Amino acid sequence: MTHLRPTLPVLSGKMRGVLASLRQLHPNVRVRLVTTFLGKVTGTTVLPFLGLLFAREHGAAVAGLMLGAGYVLQFLVGLYGGALSDTRGRKRIMVWGEGAKVAAFVVMLLAALGGAGSGWIFAATLVLALGNGLSSPAGEAMLVDVSTPESRAFMYAVNYWGNNLGYLLGVPLGGLLFRDHLPVLLGLLVLVSGVILWATATRIQESWRPTPGARPGGAPGLGQLLNSYRLVARDRAFLVLTLGGVLVLTIEFARTTFLAVRLDQDLVNAVVNVPGLGPLAFDGARALSLLTVVNTLLIVLGTAPVARFLTGRDPRRWMVVGFGLFGLGYASAMLLSAPLALTLAALVFSVGELLYVPTRQAVVADMVPAERRGAYMAVNGLVFQLGKWLAALGLVVWPLLGSVGMAALLLGLAVSGSVLGWQATRRLPGTGRVERAAS
Repeated sequence: MTHLRPTLPVLSGKMRGVLASLRQLHPNVRVRLVTTFLGKVTGTTVLPFLGLLFAREHGAAVAGLMLGAGYVLQFLVGLYGGALSDTRGRKRIMVWGEGAKVAAFVVMLLAALGGAGSGWIFAATLVLALGNGLSSPAGEAMLVDVSTPESRAFMYAVNYWGNNLGYLLGVPLGGLLFRDHLPVLLGLLVLVSGVILWATATRIQESWRPTPGARPGGAPGLGQLLNSYRLVARDRAFLVLTLGGVLVLTIEFARTTFLAVRLDQDLVNAVVNVPGLGPLAFDGARALSLLTVVNTLLIVLGTAPVARFLTGRDPRRWMVVGFGLFGLGYASAMLLSAPLALTLAALVFSVGELLYVPTRQAVVADMVPAERRGAYMAVNGLVFQLGKWLAALGLVVWPLLGSVGMAALLLGLAVSGSVLGWQATRRLPGTGRVERAAS
């Protein structure tokens, strides 16, 4: 093993660099990174499987409507919560949101212990959606408040790494225990959500004091709320960047929509020879699992070096590079079927994802004005919902375009997203710090 010794100082030096960068982050950021990770680990043991629970009692169509109601409620509350955090401060709204989450998980636990039907659990998911709608925009705005342009790419990269690691740990655990040990998982959720509420209430410092003209402590009425988002709507550069984000997120959600359908149809009777194991069936589900595993592992293992690489560099340029690689990888996956070829495609779009996620978040953070960060972050959350909807529409056009047409469409989305992203920031100086252009 002596041949490994020369690499150890290099590896330890990189780790020390990452730890040093973490220590330089604001305490609020460090607390938020930890609580987000804990919430992701425990939340993914239960929440991704609730659709199965609803479908058992009410059927797939009704289950979809039940889940969709939660998504709509979270979006609407998010719009209000974002504006509310601009007038009442971030911490108070975050505490309200985390408190609602604790209440939701307690109701779920009591329903599971008492053998109640899924109706109580559905009601709890609506309370959970309300909590997420309050806490998410306020938390995102708080991260921007206390970070610097130079540290944001690193901060968002670490946050993204924590989310993916939490997903990697939580989903398999939930898959093993959800069916027969749901109360145990919900008890764990109640405990961890209580810890997150405590940490938010006692360890997070208020990061935003409204200006005297913003009526501190006042809740925005409908007129004030509409005015807040009217001002956001006038920021052409931000809207262009948001549209580019929607197009790129459509590519990501293709994995679970028309890309999944393509793999399922093309790999019906596929067989691969695995050394030591012999011939094995390689169907669409296994191909999709291969893409997901490669993507998640590369993100978990590659975030730290990529974060160090991005620190101090112009995030706009690497955002555009990331968009391009992301689209190229997914377009390749639409045309390839061999395990090795799909693995290479997954490597390409994973590198693109590692590059574009933290840099785009950093660009967004630097573009928003301080006095309306909550509202801006709420609008930025649209990219995920609209991306899901457009990817679902891809199922409609998939039979018309076929694999080649959909691959070309994915490349077109990546190119369009890149052009829009660059267009939105073209007047900004490429100094490694992106400053807001005059609107």
